[in-house]
Amino acid sequence: MKLFFGVLFLVTAFAFAEDPANVLIYCDIEEGYGEAVLTAAANVWTSTNVCPTQGPEMNTQFNDALATGPWDIVIVENWYNDIDGLDWAGLSSYYDNGGTLFLSTWEWTGGTSGQSALAGEMGVSGFNSITQVIPHYAWEATHPICAGISDWGWTDPGLVTLNTKFTVSSATPVSGWTTSAQAGEAGICVAADGKSVISGFTPAYAAESVAIWENILEFMASGGAALSRSTWGGIKASF
Repeated sequence: MKLFFGVLFLVTAFAFAEDPANVLIYCDIEEGYGEAVLTAAANVWTSTNVCPTQGPEMNTQFNDALATGPWDIVIVENWYNDIDGLDWAGLSSYYDNGGTLFLSTWEWTGGTSGQSALAGEMGVSGFNSITQVIPHYAWEATHPICAGISDWGWTDPGLVTLNTKFTVSSATPVSGWTTSAQAGEAGICVAADGKSVISGFTPAYAAESVAIWENILEFMASGGAALSRSTWGGIKASF
């Protein structure tokens, strides 16, 4: 059974105009994995002040922080703990009101607090759990999220649900579980708002975890970027 243990990070950046002013991060840190998002944040946002909180009280602290805001970016990377106690309605409201959100969880279908409903709002309509290590591929190699990543390999930290194949509605996949774009095989996706990210691929235990996270953070902080016309046409035709 997954333990009720995780890490909440409130990240505040204030010195440079290109840095987001306030970023709220929830991430699981277990079995030697999970710190990549924090390392990446420190690398790309050099003025960032990180305040960590750990323990069973994390849900209340995250929810209180989410409610008080304001947050330029909110990140939830959940691959280990049960986080039904997070304020999923609050996350939905944040996204619906124009907030920039990264969302990845192992509880897409098992969660009972609105995980799949929020995924639907972000443009993902179906989920197929991955229970063994399989290859992952960049579908749009020049997209800012994928650029410069040469190794999409990843490790099993000893879990039952490892990653998820997405079926998308209005989200745009930039990576997936087949060598080229195919329905029901999406991994990392740009959400329907064009700037948020929803992911069935867990950067926490990827071979190039820090580099992938740096790309994701920079993409979200930039306000999003379009796919190339030629590649998007090919991806769209696959769905």
